[in-house]
Amino acid sequence: MITDLRRSKRYTDFLPISVAAISGMNKEIVAGPFSGRIIDISRHGACLLMTQVLLKTYHVYQSTRDSESNSLQLNINIPPDLKDFAIPAMPVWLSPFDLDEIKAYRMGVEFLISPDGEQMLRLESVMRKKQSQRDDIWTSMAMPYLGKDEED
Repeated sequence: MITDLRRSKRYTDFLPISVAAISGMNKEIVAGPFSGRIIDISRHGACLLMTQVLLKTYHVYQSTRDSESNSLQLNINIPPDLKDFAIPAMPVWLSPFDLDEIKAYRMGVEFLISPDGEQMLRLESVMRKKQSQRDDIWTSMAMPYLGKDEED
């Protein structure tokens, strides 16, 4: 029996984001933006689908983890309620995502803000409004690939 040990409930989503590496000292952008999608999210973190993880010499996962002062900034736009909404995060894992011709990476990030704070509650409230529509988009796009194994 598999037990889910996550600290908070995860929600499937398909939310476009941009990710930048930020210097902890002066909050300047070190690398990015990298484009991606949130494919699931909770109050503590998210799983991102990234088509690119290397920009020049900066690796969004490895370079951020190797620096004691750098972190990631996830920028989320959900018009009209959220514009340029930024969440600081730290990457915790990275794995390849290969599905037929699709080559990308899944990256887990942990948010560096309070899971019960005002910023997270605001994000959660706005995301709930159209989350089922984004979930339907993700499911309709993924099912032809995911359902393929069931036919074999």
